[in-house]
Amino acid sequence: MDNNPLRIYCKNCGAPAGFDIIHQTYRCPHCSQTSGIEEIKDGVLKWRKLSGQNKQERFGGRVIEECSCPTCGARMIFGEGEASETCDFCGTKLVRKELSSAEQLPDLIIPYFLTPQEAKNRLLAWAHKHSLTKEGRGILATIDRVQSYYLPYQLVRGPVEATAERDDTRRKFNCRGYLEGAAVNTSKQLDNLVLNEIEPFDWSKAEKFEYAFIAGHKVKLCDISDAEVHDRVIKETEADFERPVQKVLQTPDALVKIDGSDLASVTVLLPVYFIKFGALTAAVNGQTGRVAVTKDRYKRSYPWAIEPAIYTILATAILSYFYSFALEAVCLFGAVFACIFFCAMCDGHMTLMRRIVRRSKESRASRQSGELVIEEGNKILKNPFDNTPVFVEPDKDGQYVPVKIKFYSLYRFVSMAVKMFVLIFLPAFIAAPIHLAQIANTGEKFWDNFNVGYGAAWYIIAVFICILYWIRGMRRDIYEHPIIYKIKENGHKKLMGTRASRKCGILYMFGIGEPDKNGKIETLWDMFKEMPGFVLGALAIIGVFIFGCVAAMVF
Repeated sequence: MDNNPLRIYCKNCGAPAGFDIIHQTYRCPHCSQTSGIEEIKDGVLKWRKLSGQNKQERFGGRVIEECSCPTCGARMIFGEGEASETCDFCGTKLVRKELSSAEQLPDLIIPYFLTPQEAKNRLLAWAHKHSLTKEGRGILATIDRVQSYYLPYQLVRGPVEATAERDDTRRKFNCRGYLEGAAVNTSKQLDNLVLNEIEPFDWSKAEKFEYAFIAGHKVKLCDISDAEVHDRVIKETEADFERPVQKVLQTPDALVKIDGSDLASVTVLLPVYFIKFGALTAAVNGQTGRVAVTKDRYKRSYPWAIEPAIYTILATAILSYFYSFALEAVCLFGAVFACIFFCAMCDGHMTLMRRIVRRSKESRASRQSGELVIEEGNKILKNPFDNTPVFVEPDKDGQYVPVKIKFYSLYRFVSMAVKMFVLIFLPAFIAAPIHLAQIANTGEKFWDNFNVGYGAAWYIIAVFICILYWIRGMRRDIYEHPIIYKIKENGHKKLMGTRASRKCGILYMFGIGEPDKNGKIETLWDMFKEMPGFVLGALAIIGVFIFGCVAAMVF
């Protein structure tokens, strides 16, 4: 039996196999042999069943004590005579009993690589480097409280399907990806956020659980329910997907929901050194030496305020130019546009509160002549296979195919600019041919009695309509009608969908005239029948303004 069921090897040549996200199969990069998802899942289930039987045979007769804390619920196991008297997490006296079942022991384990003194040295070095922070000072004051534990985790690996959507839009996007190895903490006493920040571990070093690995070490068992474990797996998988999805959808507020039915998981013990004292929680990865620290402090962020701030500055600068950037004009326009953009674009958004967790860079530990050497750097334990999530959309046959999603193009910018220009000067465009007809036989010049300035009342209203259109166009039209390209096998792209599915219009910001699921646009009469009363009233008022401006120009 292989020591690690999550190591996927080619059944043809034995080389490590990666997951092909596009074709949803495990594929060998050397001989192109493939293995199906179900085939791998079945292999993991058989391994776990056999592992459980072996653990019962090997540890069933061994004296292993389980110590339970009646206050915080922590559960630990110790070898005979190794148990401490009080809980290291809350100080309560422990209740000791024999381990009820050897099946509670984990499937895998990553052994300690750093010694306790080396872990202390890592914390001290980090604390001295950050001595001006509360976290650094907290470590220096509590360095003698370092504990070492094998902590319980679920090691999750496998293909993932997800749906994602932007805030303020209704369109859902589909994407697929692969988790190479996500460690989900199953202990409720320690800070899950801090433990997440000391990852990644080097999963190639995981070994089949043997009692010899934990002799002389404290071991904590899982003390949350299966439902809580599942919930943590889903949340952490969604968190892993959020960053690449947010990048594609161009927002920090992308909502990701995953389907983890094809994920395979095994229980694993991971080596951790930690300090838990009051608000301070510090942890050191016992395999790689990465450090993470928090002192229960929070910081506020306002990512949703960036766009309206940019638009406010641009709009203020454009109008202020015509007034030579006079201070009064800048202040007036700035206040007006700030109210418009922030009210329109920030409705429903809340201040984000994020806990401050300071950490060192990703690291890898080795020994040279017996001395510990820590290498640090981003992606230092980089996965050799590309597991970047891939977006997929149904083609005309209903089959999901890999796609590239794009929201902006030069054509769209030009189209929106033309629509706004026509909307602003609509009375002039209507009045011009009427005026031409009037002067056709008089010999009068076009500009003699044609004053575009008579449309000033409409121009002011139209500017604000255009601002609303721009905001809604960015938030609704463009993001609900993306430009989608199918990615072919040779890497070339082909435009997907109909022209109607990509079309943006001013009335779309009210949800009027959008293509149905078959890409068909409603008739103008159907659109009018479905318009809400307030929209019809607004259109009537707009019609009166336009008629008045046209009449003033012509007559």
